[in-house]
Amino acid sequence: MTSSNTDQDLEHSEALARTGFWGRRGAGAIVMARSSGRVLLAHRSLQVEQPSTWGCWGGAIDREEDAVAAVQRELQEEAGYEGAILETIPLFVFRKDAFSYENFLIVIDDEFIPSLNWESQGAEWFDIGLWPSPLHFGLAALFADEPSISAITNARDLR
Repeated sequence: MTSSNTDQDLEHSEALARTGFWGRRGAGAIVMARSSGRVLLAHRSLQVEQPSTWGCWGGAIDREEDAVAAVQRELQEEAGYEGAILETIPLFVFRKDAFSYENFLIVIDDEFIPSLNWESQGAEWFDIGLWPSPLHFGLAALFADEPSISAITNARDLR
């Protein structure tokens, strides 16, 4: 781990103590395979906040990143995805006090089998609207946001 990563982890940890969220800003994504129209969700491990809930792929935005770069990095780190991204569509932004979390829909060509890190205990592809339970509170808020559901549905219908 470099000094820069250590410094950022310290900042993220301090933010967790202050706000209850890892970092000052975060970003995450659900992934849709254009070929099937299904969405990949992560089943959160017992070692993270809100364990055993279904969520998106994401985390804190590092100093040198924008939200889209953070989402792409997190998708590679947490799901092992290194393929082409066809579209990155902005969705619901969760805000609480000084914390914000930007959500995106990442559209790829085909479903893949994720290579998970310690943050997830599983992953599964779901049809839109047939969501698993329990959902992470952030993902539940995303799925309750009509403009986000409309954007997800529209992306699926373009296949």
